[in-house]
Amino acid sequence: MAIAEIFTHLIELTANVTEADTTALYAVDPEDGALVLQEHLTLSSNFIPEVRIPFGESLIGKVAESGKPVVMDHFDADPRTLKIFKKNEELKCFLAVPATHRHLEGVLVLASKRNYTFPPKLQKIVSGFAQQMAWHLAQEKDPPGGRHPGWPSIRKMNQFSRRIAEAGNRESLAERLIQMPPDILPCDALAVVWFNGHGQGVIENQRGFHQELGKLRVVLGQGLVGTCAQERAPLLTKIRDPREVTLFAGTEKPERLKAVAAVPITRKQSLMGVLLCGSQRSDGLTRSDLDKLSLIASSAASSLFCADTRTRSDHDKNLDPVTRVFNYRFLSERHEALAERIFKSGQPVYFLTVQLTNLPDIYQAYGSRRGDRLLRQIAAGFSKMVPPPKYLFKYFENSFVLLLLQKDEASVFALETRLKNLFKHKPIYVDGIPMKLKTHWGLSVFPDDGAHLLDLISLSWARSAQTPYPKALP
Repeated sequence: MAIAEIFTHLIELTANVTEADTTALYAVDPEDGALVLQEHLTLSSNFIPEVRIPFGESLIGKVAESGKPVVMDHFDADPRTLKIFKKNEELKCFLAVPATHRHLEGVLVLASKRNYTFPPKLQKIVSGFAQQMAWHLAQEKDPPGGRHPGWPSIRKMNQFSRRIAEAGNRESLAERLIQMPPDILPCDALAVVWFNGHGQGVIENQRGFHQELGKLRVVLGQGLVGTCAQERAPLLTKIRDPREVTLFAGTEKPERLKAVAAVPITRKQSLMGVLLCGSQRSDGLTRSDLDKLSLIASSAASSLFCADTRTRSDHDKNLDPVTRVFNYRFLSERHEALAERIFKSGQPVYFLTVQLTNLPDIYQAYGSRRGDRLLRQIAAGFSKMVPPPKYLFKYFENSFVLLLLQKDEASVFALETRLKNLFKHKPIYVDGIPMKLKTHWGLSVFPDDGAHLLDLISLSWARSAQTPYPKALP
């Protein structure tokens, strides 16, 4: 592989792991000792690739002069003083690491506009990349007769990290993690454990173990995995007697493993999971393997963060922005799954719709802030007054629909009468102002009125409607 491709792969791998917006390697020019750009990857249109940085000038030149790394969390300096940007960049953190192999060969620079800090563990990983780059910079000056034997593993690591980063969800990610190629990390057993926000872990996927682990529950501080999760730190253990070592929960049978490595999957100290690797040889796992596993865990954390962000975004689109209850979009997209869940017993399901016919007038008279607060109080009132099981949806701008389960006809009629009387005789107070609502009500029932969820909702709304469509809010 050409030396330029090697630097490209290393820069891409560094950028992928650190989520830096700009990743650049500057090499020492032997003619005048200045730093010149060797390779880079940036999202900035203001990056200056042709810059030459003398020793001692800017933070990058000072790193070259001192041979010591510089990290600036919560970056508050003018980015133009770095000499690598034409205009101001809204940087949040900056890291420059010397690339040294016997002598200084260059400086590896990372700048981020998304994260406020480069954690110590990530700095250590970046230092490892800088050493690899320094080695290749040195070989470029004085190429050896042979090829560096460690490089194929690095290239495959880059490919595997990309595959991890592209996983769409937790299930897919766990499946890809346990398919780790042996030329990256040879191990006899792998397990992926996801933790929830209450410190409880579930073994999502596994291979190489001689028992079924799916029903085990892992607790923070218990077993090797629980300890790794609690300490947020990688662990490497050699096992003399498997009966004396608890890997997961203490209830599993001993495994024929002689060495075990566990690394946490974290993002900004937020625990997501643990990746466990085991070998049947006592020398089967080393500190270098632990570093590789940590690198893979970093890619997994980034993948999880992206997947969770997409999930939250989809979830928010299905919520009414004012009341935060599920909206018509949710009903349109998920009605089949919801119908299967609530209709499968064959028991009656009641669809109770209420139209707030004078809601637009209230918004016009009292403003959007008080109108929104009124809607939130109504949604909270439905949640409190209507006994479960139930579902509450914001149907149109001035309509709510309640799905009532496991209730008989008499109790539903009684509930409807009670709600009508409350709205008719008791105003709702917002900021001390009484607001009286005019309402229309409609009711439909499964299976008497049909078996299609959206049709039943439309029927209940039509029975409540006095006009073909609700009046739009201002």
